Amino acid sequence: MDMTHVSARGGHAVEPAFVQAEELLARPVDDRLFVDVRLGDPDIEYRAYRDGHIFGAVHGQIRDSFAAEPTPASGNLPLPGLGQLADTLRNWGVRRDTEIVVYGPTPALAARGWWVLRWAGLANVFVLDGGLKAWTAAGGALARGDEPRRRHVPEALALVGGHLPQIEVDEVERLPDGTVLVDARDEASYLAGHIPGARHLAASEFWTPTGRLRPAGERARLLARAGIEPGGEAVVYCGGGVLSALVAMTMAEAGIRPRLYVGSWSEWNKDPDRMRRSAVGEQA
Repeated sequence: MDMTHVSARGGHAVEPAFVQAEELLARPVDDRLFVDVRLGDPDIEYRAYRDGHIFGAVHGQIRDSFAAEPTPASGNLPLPGLGQLADTLRNWGVRRDTEIVVYGPTPALAARGWWVLRWAGLANVFVLDGGLKAWTAAGGALARGDEPRRRHVPEALALVGGHLPQIEVDEVERLPDGTVLVDARDEASYLAGHIPGARHLAASEFWTPTGRLRPAGERARLLARAGIEPGGEAVVYCGGGVLSALVAMTMAEAGIRPRLYVGSWSEWNKDPDRMRRSAVGEQA
């Protein structure tokens, strides 16, 4: 899918992460995989998937597909092991050139799937703007029932992490003064406790009530209001690396270089010493 365009800000090629349902329907691809990304109670979410999903879509529960089992010290949704992710993709029939389109009940859920796949080195991955509602409105085919059977590929993909920038908790603790640190959770969660120095920018501000991404100009104004300008850098986190994945996507498309703190607040607040140092720092 060649969606590269020239950025008016920097003049270099930028590949949009979001794709419209109408574009997909107008350009059929034999090797295209839709992934229905969800995070809630596994049984409830699978029933919702069975009740209606894009025709041919597989079910991608984040805890199983796009995260590893949490440890006592990690965040709630640590990055999956590359072997685990490769096995998941093999079971889905994904090849190196397969076009993957992720969607979910919110853009942030889809963004987590997108971020993990791009981090692991898959370049042909997109988020369906507006999700299932947009697909239906554009006349896309739906299906009910269990996951479709896909032909497993003979060998798992050789994945390499690090294709998107992230940051670990010890680095977050030592961020230089002046580093832009963004908390993408809702305001109540932010006010209840946040990493010292973080400014609030709720991920939910970036999409409309219908689940579509807000226009580029509105997204740019939201970022500017938080003091984030094109050409700059930022570190972004949330509760467990879902909401922040969407903000990181929008930052990258706006010409900002984001680093995602995947462990996020659910990792940060597990260390009593770190929380105590945070409280001291905030009082100072």
